[in-house]
Amino acid sequence: MGDLSGGSFYSVAYGVSANASVIVGKSESASGAEAFYWTPSGGMQGIGDLPGGGFHSAAKAVSADGSVVVGYGNSASGREAAFRWTVLGGMQGLGDLPGGELRSVAEDVSGDGSVVVGYGSSASGTEAFIWDAANGMQNLKDVLVNDYSLDLTGWTLIYARGISDDGLTIVGYGINPDGYTEGWVATVPEPATICLLGLGSLAMLRRRKSA
Repeated sequence: MGDLSGGSFYSVAYGVSANASVIVGKSESASGAEAFYWTPSGGMQGIGDLPGGGFHSAAKAVSADGSVVVGYGNSASGREAAFRWTVLGGMQGLGDLPGGELRSVAEDVSGDGSVVVGYGSSASGTEAFIWDAANGMQNLKDVLVNDYSLDLTGWTLIYARGISDDGLTIVGYGINPDGYTEGWVATVPEPATICLLGLGSLAMLRRRKSA
């Protein structure tokens, strides 16, 4: 795949579209570490960075059709900021969770590019987020508790790492009520219902191991 011109030779691929026609990642350009968008016909192209701040961006994932890229960059407001990029709209900063530093990273995007997940900085520390155009960036745990009445007492959802193409399943890891790091999967089977899967079975597994 090569690398971007102007910098030292360095490139990392992070994500690929459904038909493998688009690959995204990070390389070195004359400006610094820069997110790239690669196609068989066009090769590797840098997609820039957010305005202001030191130049450093990376593309972490791409939508199924290759039209939407997400990742993180540097802005005038903070060290890292999650972004969503399209060919027509360019790079759009997604901000961060309330109360923390601007230190958010977009890790994945739904198949149609409408839902983005990752992690950000809140008043409580690093926490998972979910973003869409209508609601902006929201604390994922708050959405699960307030909008869908899930009991997540004692849980901290630190990182959202992936989302299914249909936008209905999110995976990540956090700290469980016993204080251990544990993976979780949140599934929305229908528009009006949501459940958090994996937690009960994993808790049972811990009890069996300790027995």
